[in-house]
Order: sequence, then structure tokens, then C-alpha cells
Amino acid sequence: MKKTLLFLAAGFFFLNNLPAQKPIEQKEIRLVQYMPNIPFPYKMKNWKDIATKQDRLFYDFNAKGQNLPLIWWDDSQINFPFRTFGLPSYVDKRRLGGNSYESLPTMGSLISASLIGVDKSNDDGKDYVSMIRQFFNKKNGTNLILNGLDRKAGESFWYEIWPAMAYSMLVDLYPQKTEMQEPMKITIDNWYAAIQDLSEGREYPDFNFTAFNFKSRKGYYNKVWREPDAAAGLAWLQYISWIKYGDKKYLNATHQCMTFLQNRPEKEGTFYEIMMPYGAYLAVRMNAELGTAYDELKMLNWCFDGDNSDRDGWGVMCERWNKYDVHGLVGQKKDEQYAFAMNTFSQAAALVPIVKYNPAYASTIGKWMLNLANACRLFYADEHPRNRQSSSIWEGDPQHVICYEGLRKDLYHGNHFEPFQGLLSDEGPYAIGDQVKTMSSATDICLYGSAWVGMLASIVDTTNVECILQLDCNVTDFYSTRKYPTYLLFNPYFEAKEVTLNQHFTEPTDLYDLVSKKYIKKNCTGETSIILNPDNAVTIVCIPASAKKTKKHGKLIVDGEIVNYRL
Repeated sequence: MKKTLLFLAAGFFFLNNLPAQKPIEQKEIRLVQYMPNIPFPYKMKNWKDIATKQDRLFYDFNAKGQNLPLIWWDDSQINFPFRTFGLPSYVDKRRLGGNSYESLPTMGSLISASLIGVDKSNDDGKDYVSMIRQFFNKKNGTNLILNGLDRKAGESFWYEIWPAMAYSMLVDLYPQKTEMQEPMKITIDNWYAAIQDLSEGREYPDFNFTAFNFKSRKGYYNKVWREPDAAAGLAWLQYISWIKYGDKKYLNATHQCMTFLQNRPEKEGTFYEIMMPYGAYLAVRMNAELGTAYDELKMLNWCFDGDNSDRDGWGVMCERWNKYDVHGLVGQKKDEQYAFAMNTFSQAAALVPIVKYNPAYASTIGKWMLNLANACRLFYADEHPRNRQSSSIWEGDPQHVICYEGLRKDLYHGNHFEPFQGLLSDEGPYAIGDQVKTMSSATDICLYGSAWVGMLASIVDTTNVECILQLDCNVTDFYSTRKYPTYLLFNPYFEAKEVTLNQHFTEPTDLYDLVSKKYIKKNCTGETSIILNPDNAVTIVCIPASAKKTKKHGKLIVDGEIVNYRL
């Protein structure tokens, strides 16, 4: 009996005194290592305030002033027997009204507001979410969610896939809106069939095209450019469909698309416009959830480097434009040096959640996001004198909550300078767009891009320490459980800092760090602070202290949910 008790005691001692877990070794996205730890000048906008005020301005039917209101009712009932609403892509009275508007500003505005907690399914009694079904193009027989009410597919992959992705995000944000689901499923099934057609006679699909022709059932190349990152957008659509509907055909289609990306040579970077970051995200998530071995770092580097075979230079800025750091912004970084708001907001939304699945990217994502969130202010009019922006004449947004389409280093590329002779400063950067110079719009103030700011606003919080952000890793991780609050904090200083979390714990909570693989604080209540090591990041999961915690197959499981995939 004594021997048995001694054996059990020894076993108990061993299990509770295992060597400490080795922290996750950090991996660097190649370009981010050249960004500053702290951008200069540093000025962090209140992104949640901007997104909130933008939503109010967008949806104010009684707004007074030049080119206001921005919103209007559309009673054309093209695809369904109910009214919907329109928002213009750019601020211009000629763009107000009618039914020829784009879906991107309307769906972007709904996603943006919803992510910061505004219920757009019951906004002053109006259900804007259900109205968005009008973008399911069924009357013309296309049967796809597209960028307009009467569009056909076959011109550009990203313009035809991204609206379906946006719509699917709304379905995830409003699961109670069951009427939204049928257009989503039909759209995804039609893209599933396209993937199979692109795979005909091949092991996996070929996406080296500009678009897919649904009539000929073949890829279409316009002899000018190709959009191979369609594989990333369609992989995302198929994966979230597998999660939602449980049909393994969607998972198989996801693997087909990811295999195209996996087998593409690294030197042939694959990033045309907006979708590749969602492929990189999927590589990380699937490797964690399914045990696949997709080349995460190759795909992440494609999203940053700008060395792409089909759109050379499209990636992330890593430089200083005159007196301003613009590190982190997304756009054309070589010939034109032109960053875009929508692309930047979207890339942040796609990549911040990856640290949940592989915390090896915590430091590099944290550093990039600090630079990005700081530089994004330069899309807004109030960050520039009047002679460094193309549309200072518009005074309908005195709070400056709608941003320009983009930011340019100079005006000497792409024929941008000629229309502004004598009007703009000789020194940039410039808040600008592509519309005023071609007289396509009265302003370059761009709802089309600005509408998506909630993606950034929902992620970024400041803390009590300047330059240390608290990034929400759950909020844009669509079609995941998001059960436990998870935050990324990066300390850019070369000394330790004590940071107070923007989280008030009403019940005892344990703070588990995915990077160090240990609890950094237990039984927290109310306000709590943590110590961040120099030039280091943590990815904190907030777990109820009373939850059942088990380790199985190299994973930490809390009340049935996997919290850490990499023990």
C-alpha cells in the first residue's frame, strides 16, 4: 500500500512539475523586418469613433449640405419584390439615386458598422441587411452575388468574387437572418461548379485567367492581366461553406484551390487586388485545424513583397514618403506608389486572426499593424493641408470621417499631375483618387473604400501606453467560434512596459498567452494589467477560471474548444 501511494505521489509530482513549455519561436514576414518599431510621426486616430460617425453620416436620409444625403431608397425591385438602398462609390451629386450603384460601398458599410456593434438589421426600425439580397443577380439568370443589381460575370475575378465574400461575412454576422442564406449558397455552388470546370483534365484548377466565363464554362484571359489569386478568394468561400453546411465537397474544393497556390513557384507572386490575404489566412488556419502543410510564409510574403508575375508591385508599402512613414499600407508600391484604403482595411481584417492559429506570427503582425493603423490616418482630409488633397472643396463632412480613395507619394506618375497644375503642393504625399483627374466624379472622397473602415476599427484599440495597441483577433475571424476573447499586444519599445487591458472582467478569468504557452495571470477580475517584455508580443486568450482545461494530442482544450493548437 505504501509503495502504491509513493508511486501515485511521484506520478502526481511529475505531472505537475513538467518542464516549462518552450515559447513559440517567432517567424518574420520578410518585408516587416524593415519597418520601424515605432512609426514617425505617430498619431493614432480613434478608429471606432470614425467608423461610428461614418455610419451615422452614410445612413442619414435627412443630412443637409452639398451632395447630401448620401443614401437613397431604390424601389426598382430588380431581383426581389422589396425596396433596397443605394450609396454612391464617390461623393458626387451625379452619382446619387437610381439603381446602377455598386454593391461594394453598401455591403462594406454594413460589415463595417456591424463589426463595431451597430445592428443594421434593426437600425431605427429598418432592416438594411435583408435588403442587400437585391445584389443576388437572379433576374438576368446569372445567379451570383455581384457588384451591381444587373451584372454579368466574366470580366474580372476579384470584382465578381469579393462581393460574394462580403455577402458571406454578413451572413456570418447575422445568423438569425435565415433569408440571407439561400443567395449565398446558390452563389457558392455556382463557384464550386466553376472550380470543377477549371480543373477539367487537371489534378487541380488553373486560375491563370482574368475571369471565368459562365457561358463557355472556361477561364477567360483579356490579353492584359491575369488574376490568379482568385484561387484564394474561392478557397475562402468554399472553406466557410464547409464549416457552415458540412458538405465535404466544399472542403475538397478548398483543397483544390489551395493546391494551385501551394504549387505555384514562390518567384511568381500571386496578389492581384484584394483576395490573396484570405488565401494566406486559410493556409495558417487549415494547417492548425486540419493538419495540412500549406506554405504559410510563402503566401504571406506574396501579400507584402510586391513581386508578382501578373501585377508587379502590388503589395505593402515599406518606406517614408517625404516627412511621413507610410509603412504598412497596401497598394501599388513600385511604379505608381499609390496606397488604397479598402485594400489596406481588408488586409488587416484577413491577417490579424492568423495569430490565433499560429502565434509564431505575433510579433511580425503586431509590428505591421502598428505601422498600418498609424499610416491609415493619411487617407483622411484632416491630415493634410488643402494643397495636398484633390477634393478639399467638399465641405459636407466637417468631421472628416469619409476618406479618400488612396494616398500617392507624388503626382508625376500615371498622368496625375496635369489636372492639378498650380493647385497642389510640389511635395506630397497626396490624398487623392482616380476620379477627379478623369472628370469621372466631382470628388475623390470615396465611400467605395472608406466604407470598410470598420474592419480596422473593430480590431484596433489603444492602451494606456502610447504605441502599444490591443488588437482583437476574433472580430474579423469569420466562421469561427470566437468563444474566448483573444488579443494581440506588441511592445515596440526596447524596455518592458506595464499595460492595462481594455477589458473589464466580471468573472474570474485566466489570461493564457499562446506565444509563451503559459498562463501569465490567473483569477483576474475587474481591470487588470500585464507586463510586456521588450520588443515582444503576446497573444492572450481570456479563459473563464472555472472552465475545464485539458491537454490532448498536443492541443490545449477549454470546455471543448481548442485554444492552443501548438503545445
